[in-house]
Amino acid sequence: MINFIDANCMVGKRMHSLEGVPQTAEEMQAVMDRSGISHAIVYHCIALESDIVMGNGCLDEEIGTSNRFIKQWVVMPSFFEEFYQPAQLLEKMKQNHVSSVRMMPHTHGYSTKPYSIGKLMDAFAECNVPVFITMNQLSFDDLYALGTNYPAVKFVICEPGYRGARQYAPILENCKNIYLETSNYCHHNGIKDVCRTFGAERLIFGSGMPNGSATAATSIVRYSDISEEEKMAIASGNILKLLEEVSL
Repeated sequence: MINFIDANCMVGKRMHSLEGVPQTAEEMQAVMDRSGISHAIVYHCIALESDIVMGNGCLDEEIGTSNRFIKQWVVMPSFFEEFYQPAQLLEKMKQNHVSSVRMMPHTHGYSTKPYSIGKLMDAFAECNVPVFITMNQLSFDDLYALGTNYPAVKFVICEPGYRGARQYAPILENCKNIYLETSNYCHHNGIKDVCRTFGAERLIFGSGMPNGSATAATSIVRYSDISEEEKMAIASGNILKLLEEVSL
């Protein structure tokens, strides 16, 4: 039996959401139970739509005492004292048992060039903190630059889409620190091609909840023409390895 750990979930009641999608932790757990997902990495929607620090702080209240959720904070470089300096951020992550981060450079209005996020990336590299970024926040050139400018940082690219295979291939070949999350990487033999060319270790399972379908996401992995060992690595093994390497 394949154990799934969902690496791409957002929790909380959004300002505008699709009818019927899971928003609360309780609703999300019900979907996870139906889909065979044991745990989920989650960030809070307020950190996307309103205030990063407030949103990160809402995670504890949202997930309560449930042990099925793994907290992820949204982060940004600190300008105008809007956010923590890198050393302070790492200390607060340690205190709050946060082992991964998510960046939204387009939404939150900052560059991914070294002059902007270089110090932050150095801090994450030092502690092996994986950085998650949704592909709608980047161009392919931006993605390649991330991989080459910060080779010691592990980047998980969420919701990569199904039309970019020829763009991702040279990036995966040249940037060993970039991983693709699987939620909508759903073109014919897409997962099989990555496994055969770059290795199953470059893929990490995610659903994109609440807007993505957890059942569809698990099915993409379950029914791919790859080995059971590769399916298990994608479903949970690869993300567990990344999180185990964190040294906060």
